[in-house]
Amino acid sequence: MPGEKESPPKRSDRWRYDKPLSDALREQYKQVLREPVPERLKKLIEELKERERKEQKD
Repeated sequence: MPGEKESPPKRSDRWRYDKPLSDALREQYKQVLREPVPERLKKLIEELKERERKEQKD
């Protein structure tokens, strides 16, 4: 009927649609974890660690 609102999908229906998205996001996250850390970032981390060591000695 015109003007009637559709009832929200049942919980079981929503799960069917959400599951593939969650699987895709999980796979993307796994791929990011497999990527190597850029050398520039490694260097910055080492510099920060060295600063922390120096500050702890003082």
